[in-house]
Amino acid sequence: MPEIEIQRLDGSIVKCDVEKRTLSYYRYHVKFTPLEWKILKELYARRPNVVARADLIKLIWGDKSISPTRTIDVHISSIRKKLAYIKGARVDSVYGTGYRLVMLSRF
Repeated sequence: MPEIEIQRLDGSIVKCDVEKRTLSYYRYHVKFTPLEWKILKELYARRPNVVARADLIKLIWGDKSISPTRTIDVHISSIRKKLAYIKGARVDSVYGTGYRLVMLSRF
């Protein structure tokens, strides 16, 4: 699959390579782990809406009876650090609910 170009409001482009799980912005190339990529894809698909923590846990671990709440925080923290290289892209916490991806783009 070729790279997908995401046109942003400021005219810049973020390139997304789904197979390599990378986002490229100017000279920065950010690679995500498979689990980070799965979370990021879910946040992107539902933006600008909030994705509940419970939905992310279910997405990752399914209906297994485990409660890895801190694990989600660790992955979100890692995603935030990596998105810092892409101007205007961030993951916001929505207190008591979950997370929201903010990415300045035209669509």
